[in-house]
Amino acid sequence: MQNDASRPSRPPGFFLWVFLLGGAGFLAGFIGPIVLNPDANQGPLVGIFLSGPGGAVLGLILFAICSTLRVSASRQWLVLGLFAVLGVGVTLAFCLPGPEFRGYVFEVQVDACKPPAELADGAVAYWQKRIAGVTWAQPRPGWEQDARSRLQRDPGVVLQVTVLRQLGVWASRKPWSRGSLSTRGWFPALDHKSFYATFAGDSCAAYPLRSKSVQFASYSPPNFTGNAADWPPREIPAFLDLLTLEPLPPEYQRMAGH
Repeated sequence: MQNDASRPSRPPGFFLWVFLLGGAGFLAGFIGPIVLNPDANQGPLVGIFLSGPGGAVLGLILFAICSTLRVSASRQWLVLGLFAVLGVGVTLAFCLPGPEFRGYVFEVQVDACKPPAELADGAVAYWQKRIAGVTWAQPRPGWEQDARSRLQRDPGVVLQVTVLRQLGVWASRKPWSRGSLSTRGWFPALDHKSFYATFAGDSCAAYPLRSKSVQFASYSPPNFTGNAADWPPREIPAFLDLLTLEPLPPEYQRMAGH
């Protein structure tokens, strides 16, 4: 027979409900993003504005329910502990980083090929328009002459292709599966796009018309270099506002069925 002295004689009070659940939510939401997802911009704001106040409100509600229903002291302590653990678990799960998008695997058919220099006039006009609309930054000196020179010397081509199908690739960022790759499967596209490419060299003869291949395009927003002194960008794909087709990485070949 259980000794009555081992049972809590007094239920947790109002302030304990509010401060324990609110404090547990605050700490989980404050520390969780810093440890589990340091690259996220929400940081400790989850604990300050969401899980902390939410835990306090939950404590207030549970205290009112337990008091109204006259729940025994031992059961109230059990409920308080369970909800504290549950709140921390839910908050930490919310703080886990989502998958990182790596890019697309494309099955493409070559429709046309041009040397980058043939796109110089259109690309320069595009950047002149962009520059005219910006008042808070100055373009790098001599950018137009430099861009035309780089386009003439560039060891790549611009391919106009029909995308027959595509496959998105994501990498997990969760601590227990970091780096593992996943995909949602192929889906037909039948879309016409232009890409920058060097995988077969700088001669359009190396990219026969109507030829098909499976290539990878890493996801990186074009035109963004992160360096104000490199604007407009020096890199040819970014200057032409194009993604780059690359050979399919070995780690993606199994997912693509190769």
